[in-house]
Amino acid sequence: MDDKRERAHDIAGEGLDKIIEGDKDAGEKLIDKAKKIDPKGVEELAEEVERDKKNADRFADRD
Repeated sequence: MDDKRERAHDIAGEGLDKIIEGDKDAGEKLIDKAKKIDPKGVEELAEEVERDKKNADRFADRD
């Protein structure tokens, strides 16, 4: 991962953390900032999140 992509990925991750913490506006601003740096880095993070969600859902369905 190049520096630009890694930076965008990290900023978008911070944005997701802000949203989870309840600060939607700050989170969205960080994600928008990350998209301006490298949209592909943000896309990769979204794919990771979706993959993690699917894995978590598989474990949640086990009873």
